[in-house]
Amino acid sequence: MSWFSGPNPSRVEMRVQLDLYLASIHETKKHIPTSRILVSSLWRKSRKIPYVDVWEELGAIEEVTEKGVVKGSALKSAFRRRLLELQQGRCCYCRRWLVNTAYAKPIEHILPKKHYPQYSIDFWNLAVACTDCNSEKSDDVWGGFSRTRRSYPRPTEFSEAYHPRFHRYDEHVRYMRVETNTTSMVMFFGLTNSGMHLCRSLLHKIAAKETLIQNNPTLAPLIEAIRTYAPKAEGLKMPDFKAFQETLERNLFRLLDESY
Repeated sequence: MSWFSGPNPSRVEMRVQLDLYLASIHETKKHIPTSRILVSSLWRKSRKIPYVDVWEELGAIEEVTEKGVVKGSALKSAFRRRLLELQQGRCCYCRRWLVNTAYAKPIEHILPKKHYPQYSIDFWNLAVACTDCNSEKSDDVWGGFSRTRRSYPRPTEFSEAYHPRFHRYDEHVRYMRVETNTTSMVMFFGLTNSGMHLCRSLLHKIAAKETLIQNNPTLAPLIEAIRTYAPKAEGLKMPDFKAFQETLERNLFRLLDESY
């Protein structure tokens, strides 16, 4: 079910969604007013020239108030929960289930914060992806938007690249997953220009990686163990573990690139 009724979200519908998020910006009701002030302050900071990436600053918040401590980790958790509701518990790109799993659920910056720091905490630039999609997309830029632009692009401007917050997935991509006791296979098909772009840029590699791992009896349990441990390490200062994950991901996708 989509949260907007027409071919594209209207300004009124977008305003409603933003208001719903702001009303639940923190899971503890007494912290909502302070949380709104803190997030709004960082949003304004990110939009001032020169533009600043405030994503890490958001996560580092520990605001002491008379009603308790407001932490950035709680703000991110509340936002992730809201997005998962809108995404019906699935990855915004490959549509794998993210609810009730032990795996990490990274928040994806649709227009990468490395290139668009002004959108680093923009409500419409964030979605929840699986670890594979988030890692492979990385800092890839989808769409030819000016990097000096202050306002976030309107939904109608995303005509060639898929935008998980502004597009209905089923209108752009079809996928099929087949599993047996010992094998697994997934295929993606683009139905529109945006859907085909998503398949070429990301989903075909995700499908190949999933097939490679699930059909390798030695590799599969190792990847499963890493994915299960990753959420426990989230937010902790574990640079070696993070570096190991990134190196493993690069090597897996390099292996896939060489096999194409």
